[in-house]
Amino acid sequence: MAVKETLQLFTPMLYVKNSVEAIAFYSDVFGVEEIKERTMLLSQVPGMENTPGADQQAVYSKLQFNDGSALNVAESKSEGTTTVGNNIHIGLMYTDTTAQKTAFDKLAEDGEVLEALEAKFWGAVYGIVRDKYGVVWESNAYTTQD
Repeated sequence: MAVKETLQLFTPMLYVKNSVEAIAFYSDVFGVEEIKERTMLLSQVPGMENTPGADQQAVYSKLQFNDGSALNVAESKSEGTTTVGNNIHIGLMYTDTTAQKTAFDKLAEDGEVLEALEAKFWGAVYGIVRDKYGVVWESNAYTTQD
């Protein structure tokens, strides 16, 4: 039976090597389901279709737990930028882009915008910021609904 997806404001984001394999592993470990319609492989990103191994690298995935919590798993960005210890980000899911921008701007104060908030091809406004304490926040607000 398919589990119903729920949206959480805060979601841990794990960045690992062999992400497709890790998704299957964590699904088995925790007895949870992957929300397949949310999974995006690198091969689905415009301009990345012909990247070697792109069909085995998750750009985003969501494992939904029965209690409403979730875990996101994706491929580490690139060699040298993600190591164990800094490979966990906090995902923020908004339904209101005004609230999203307010929080994003506050997190950016004395921090660093890693990717500015902007509309993305997957139908969301998205950005990444590292706050003054070194915590990385990925902010996403769907502007179109499935």
